[in-house]
Parts: sequence; structure tokens; C-alpha cells
Amino acid sequence: MDPGPSHPTLLDITALSLRHGHDLRSLLEAATSAGTRATGAEYGAFFYSDRDEGGERLELFVLSGADARDFPTTLPVRSTPLFAPTFEGTSPIRVADVATDPRFGHGASGGLPPVHPPVRSYLAAPVLSGTGRVIGALLFAHSRPDRFDADAEAAAVAAAAGAAVTIDNALLVAEERAAREMAEDREAVADASATRFALLQQITALLSTSATRADITDAVPVTITHVLGCASAAVFLLDDSRDLLVGTSHPPLEEAAGVGVVPLRADTPPTVAVRNGQPVVFTAEDARRLFDGAVDPAALRSGLAVPMFGREGCVGALVAHWTDASPPSGSEVDLFASIAAQVALALERAQLLDAERAARESLALSVSALTDLARTLQRGLLPRSLPVLDRVAIAVRYQPAVVGAEVGGDWYDAVETDSGVVFVIGDVQGHNTTAAGLMGQLRTAVRAYLTEGHGPGAALERTNRLLADLGEELFATCCLVSLDQQSGEVVVASAGHPAPLVSDERGLWELEVDPGPPLGIAEGAEYPSTTHRLRGRSCVVLYTDGVVESPLDQLTAGEASLRRTIAEAPDASCEVLATQIMANIPHRLDDDAAMLVLEYGGATTVPEEAVLPLPSDVRAVAQARSFLRTVLGTWGAPHLADAGELVLSELVTNALLHTGGEATVVLRFERSEGRLNLGVRDGSTRHPRGRHADDDALGGRGLAIVEALAAEWGVSVGGEGKTVWADLVA
Repeated sequence: MDPGPSHPTLLDITALSLRHGHDLRSLLEAATSAGTRATGAEYGAFFYSDRDEGGERLELFVLSGADARDFPTTLPVRSTPLFAPTFEGTSPIRVADVATDPRFGHGASGGLPPVHPPVRSYLAAPVLSGTGRVIGALLFAHSRPDRFDADAEAAAVAAAAGAAVTIDNALLVAEERAAREMAEDREAVADASATRFALLQQITALLSTSATRADITDAVPVTITHVLGCASAAVFLLDDSRDLLVGTSHPPLEEAAGVGVVPLRADTPPTVAVRNGQPVVFTAEDARRLFDGAVDPAALRSGLAVPMFGREGCVGALVAHWTDASPPSGSEVDLFASIAAQVALALERAQLLDAERAARESLALSVSALTDLARTLQRGLLPRSLPVLDRVAIAVRYQPAVVGAEVGGDWYDAVETDSGVVFVIGDVQGHNTTAAGLMGQLRTAVRAYLTEGHGPGAALERTNRLLADLGEELFATCCLVSLDQQSGEVVVASAGHPAPLVSDERGLWELEVDPGPPLGIAEGAEYPSTTHRLRGRSCVVLYTDGVVESPLDQLTAGEASLRRTIAEAPDASCEVLATQIMANIPHRLDDDAAMLVLEYGGATTVPEEAVLPLPSDVRAVAQARSFLRTVLGTWGAPHLADAGELVLSELVTNALLHTGGEATVVLRFERSEGRLNLGVRDGSTRHPRGRHADDDALGGRGLAIVEALAAEWGVSVGGEGKTVWADLVA
């Protein structure tokens, strides 16, 4: 049985390429590395299919992102249904989790050989030659499941196409070199003249530097006529779509009928040579018919047309004319056959290069357009500006995991509220436009809840319920830090997010908080808040896990580097510190990285504070008044007692009477400003409403009294309740 055509292996092509200074392996390494980055894989590999005495085997040729010692030396090509479609050239393969895919195997190893890196996500694309032959495949893998989407698959297919073009080019170069060597050998055997040997050298040099088909068809006739001294020379290229030969000659004869464009069915030397696939030696009469009066027939007394064969068949003909009536000798026919072979291979190579160049330009335009779109999208989702604060300077950084993408699910924000300013850092699962779209929704929701007056914990609870209502499959982590600029008090709440780091006079420490689950995991989750106080000048660093997490070392090295950078720059400004942290990330980003660094100038005053829980009994109003007088006496502010009792009585009465539950009195006194803040917390989110009271009415004047006596009053919502507060100023 006929085993079919024999194809050179990549090792054969590499040997030929290296012998002539063409490093195929380096080109394929670059293509594989680019594919690995574009797909987001941990590692990528180019395998090619070879034969040995036992049949076909899968040979590892290029590896990116992993150590070759972690792979088996050989693998069966079609040992599983998962590999077969790729190595038959049928289609790319994308598997979310090979450990659960029946085509690959089950169990902890997922059906992998004993020596193999861990694989959960799998992506493969066949590498096909220009003739459709399967050369091998590009395989990409990740140790986590569901890491490859449709965009990654498209990137893998594009990388496979680029690898195929690279291999085809290398094979053409190798064959072209072999043809040149054959031509030189034939010339030496035939004892060719120095002139003809010079022609071979010049043609070889010319073709090695000609980048396009136009360069070749313009330059080859000029070189042949100058070196051999023939009357003219021409290159005719076959146009299959129109059944024509299109010629370029020197001296230029394109205006002559039958020279510039010749129907393939015409009986002329070049068309006959192309149709029959054999050299044609012709006479003056043939020349006159060919040029049809465009030149003096006496000047063209003999000629030669040689077909040009490439790997896909005949591509045209090489033609030369002499004033000598003697027909070309056998050695001249062989010489032109060798030149024609070189020209044909050079034309095919130029065509591939033209296609590759056009593909690169198209890809560059697409990438540029996508990058511009991503930048516009990210600019629209992230805050255009951050608030200018009295006691705080802010620096932010954002860097995508995919170079050039500039879009992802990480975000930062700073929101001014009635009680201070809240700093936000968040991270939506994934780093693509889907994650970015959800990020924009969550950022808007968090900002809206904070602006309404909800505290950090309550804002996270409401955002979590919103995400559950949206029905999104993605989840997000988030951390909120509320800062009172005057007192330095911070309230922090977290939805599964890394705790912020603080650098102040006490050294480096965490804003510890009992974190709730990530947003979108549990619909009724609670997010408790923890209160801390900053002392003196402080830097607080909020960051996403992309800053510290790497594929090989999940957290340890990144966290150590982050802490070291902060600790070594205690006096650095927030901008300098943010730049140093991003520059000192010890790993290639596997996830988007966002960071917000706030530089706090220190508290201007530390208020006195006292708290009194009250039972759900209106008789507790007297207890609240007595507590107020005692505390004000301790604080040395008895002059605020009379007005304070009236206001506090109304606030407590409203809370106990209209909510039916317990209440808590919170007193805060800022001595430097002489400001007393009276707050009453209850378990209802309903806001108090003023009522119109007639002159003889016994009630309904509570809020009117509060408004008359207080410098300011308002309502702050937090958790499942609210705080109604009023400020008195001496």
C-alpha cells in the first residue's frame, strides 16, 4: 500500500533553517509565548506529530511558561477522544475542566500521565500547513478550571495560524536554499561560464532580499538581461481566476499585444510552457508572434520559456530572448530551470509574507481598536476624579492582567458622606468586558447606598441583595473604609476582601475586620463593621488580590513584598508609595491589580464619647436626661444641659414611641469646637416626619423643638436601623 507523500519533520526543517541562519525554533517560541499571554494560560506548548517504529507519536517541540522536565518525553497522538479532533485538523478544543470531562478522564489527575503539570482548563488548536496538512497543535492549559472563554479560543486559533505561516515560510526558505544549492551543483558539473555563475549568485542575492512579488517580477528580468546580455527577459505569472498570464519584462514591453497579458489558451512559448509543464525553445518566428510587432523581429532570433514550479504547482514562466539564432543549449535550459525553481519558491514565500504582513496589519488595527474601546470603557466605569479632601490625599493605580487590554473587574472609589468620606476597593471575578460591566453596576450601587447615608456594613448588605437580584453568575469582593477626618475614627467592613494595611506611628498593622462572604454568594449575608482609630499621620493601603497573588505562590511572596515596601517607606507620600508598590510586585500579573492609597494628615480633635442603652419603655426618657446631665458635668459642659435635655427627650421619645423597640443614646463632645452631638439609634429604617400641631395640641412639636434648638440635625441609616442626631453648639 502506498504510504502517501513523505513530509519533512520539524526537526528536518529546523536543521536546514539553522544551517542557513534561520532560527525556526526561536520564531515558534515567540508565537507560543504570545499565544500563552493572549489566552491567559499558565503555560502553552507546540507539539508536532511524527512517526516512529510504533506508529504516530506526539513530540513536544516548544514550551512556554513551564519546565520541559515536567512533561513526559512522548505522548500518543490519538490516545483519547479529546486529542483526536485537534490532530485530525477538525476543530479547536476548549474544555472548562478536564477532571470532569468524559473525553479525558476522571479522578484527581484528570487522566494525565504520571509526569505532567496539573491541568484543569484545556485549550487546543490545530496547526495546519498551507495545503491543509496537520503539522501539529498549540496546546494551552491552566491549573484552575474555566479559565478560557471564546476570546481565548479565538486567540489560540490566531496563534496557530501564525505558527503555520512561520513553519511554511521556514520550509519554503529551506527548499529555496536547496534549489539554489542544486542549481550551483548543476552549473559546476556542466562547467558553466563565470558569467552564468555570476547570474546564479546575483539571482540568489536578489531573491534573498526581495520582500514582495512585485520586487521579484521587476528585478529578475533586469538581472538576467544585464548579466547574460540577452535582448530581453520576462516573468509571467499565472492568474488562475482569469486564465491569464500577466508578464513583466525588461526592456519594458507591456504595451505590446500579447506581452503584458496573455490568455492561457493562446499558443505562445510561455503559455505552452505553463500548460505542458516543460521548457520551450523557440525561434524568431515564435518571437515575432509573441511580440506582435512591438520590437524588430530581427533582434529576436531565439528564445527560451521555462515553467516555474512551486510547492502547489506551476505559478508561471520565465522567458528570455537572444539575438543569436542558435537555440539555447541543454546547460542553458538547466540553468534557467534552476533559476525558475528559485523564483517560484521566492514568489510563494513573498506571497506568504504578504499575507502574514496583511494579517499583522489587520490584527494591529483590531488590537488598536479594541484597546481604544477598552480604555474608553474603563475610563467610563472608574471615577473620573476623586474628591479633594481637607485632611486626606489620595493616590490610585490600576493595571490589567492582559497587556494592552486595559479593562477588567477591579475598581476603586472615594465617596463623601455626611459623616466623613468612604474609600472603596473592589474586585469582580474575571478580567474581561463582562467583569467590567458588572463592576460598573456594583460601583454605582455602592456609591448610591453610601450617599443615602448607609454605613459600610449596610451598604455591602444592600449591594449583595442587588447582585443576587441581577442573577449574575459572577461574584465580587469589596472593602469599605469610612474615615472621620476630624477624629481619625475609621469604620471598616469587608465582603471577602483583603484587609487594608495601615502605616502610622505604631508601625505597620491591619484594619482588622470580621469579613462577610463575597458579594453574590449568599443572598441574606451580613457584613459586620469594626471601628479603629488612626493616630497621627497615617497611610492606608487598600488593594485587590492581583497585587499580591501569583500563579505559583498564591499569596506569601506577594504579601511579603507589599508589607516590605510599605514598611520601608514610612514617610513617603501616597503617590510615591503607590508607584513603589506597583514597581515592586514580584510576579507577572495573573489578575487585574487595583490599589487606593490614602495619606491622612492626622486628627484635629478627639471627641469625648458616652453610650447608654435604653429599654423599650417611654419611661426611659428620664433616664436619658439624667445620663446627659451627669456626662456633661464630667465633661465640664453643664451649660449645654438645658437645651440638650429638651432635644434628647424628643429624640428618645420618638425612638421609643414610634419603633416599639430598644434604643441607644450616643453622646459625643468635641471640646475644641464646643459642639455636642446627641444621637439616638433604633432598629427602624423609617425616617421621622414632622407634624403640624395646632395651638391647643398636646403633642406633635418634637421635631420643631429639635430644629429650633439644634445647629444641625439629620438621620444616618446603618445596618437594619438608623441614628437620628442633632448638634448643639455653645
